Amino acid sequence: MARTLGTIVIPAYNCAATLVRALTSVFAAIARYRDARGSGDFAIAVVDDGSTDATAAIARDWAARHPDLALLSLPGNFGPGAARNAGARAAIGEYLFYLDGDDEFLPDHLLECADGLDRLAEAGFVKTGVAIDAPGALHPAWRESIANSIVINLAVRRACHEFIEGFFDEPPFRALHAEDALYSGLLMTFFTQLRRPKVTVRHYRFPGNAFDRQRAKFEADPAQAIDSMTPAERAAYPEVTALYEARRQRLVAKMALPWSGPPFNEAGPRTILIQEGD
Repeated sequence: MARTLGTIVIPAYNCAATLVRALTSVFAAIARYRDARGSGDFAIAVVDDGSTDATAAIARDWAARHPDLALLSLPGNFGPGAARNAGARAAIGEYLFYLDGDDEFLPDHLLECADGLDRLAEAGFVKTGVAIDAPGALHPAWRESIANSIVINLAVRRACHEFIEGFFDEPPFRALHAEDALYSGLLMTFFTQLRRPKVTVRHYRFPGNAFDRQRAKFEADPAQAIDSMTPAERAAYPEVTALYEARRQRLVAKMALPWSGPPFNEAGPRTILIQEGD
């Protein structure tokens, strides 16, 4: 019986125009993994976050044809943090992978991530390189920051996800669009990161998405310190900071409890780099 390595969680809100591309990329990555390793199963959880277009219908059609794909429907629009948490709660297997309904995996993504975590038991999570499909002049200095902040290029041990208590899904985090960056930040605080720089995902900019809202900042030199925050985001910032710090302190206290997962970072963030071919 093939091993189920983990679950690919896909939050989707009004993604009817892009969801087929995203799902096609997932199945191509699964096929690539099986070609390389002979076998291996992955579950897929599409989480419809209260879409008003055909997103749910498209996912339902794919689920009818693919028994490893499940559609979860939230009773309203709660944001990507809540959607990812719902998918993670329904997950099976050791690893969690994330893909947004308007982005895509490249064929080697699952292979790079799963092989990396299989190989390095001390790593809690792995991050890969990102191709950023953004019309306009994205300043090179921002590429690393974006890759560190988003989660579509991340795979994490489910035990580590559960230790940090998942994504922040409180309303202030949604207002600030900070769910991804702070999730990544907590993982980096408590667990060793495995870095595999090969580009394995493509991140798109669309009018109105989080990347697009900060376009002016990302196209400028970071030294210019462009403030791209809206009044609503600025108002949410103090509460986000307080909630983040309260959770961080709670997690520090949890480190004293019995734990069978990968070792905690005792001396600050730690990254292990494995280049392609190593």
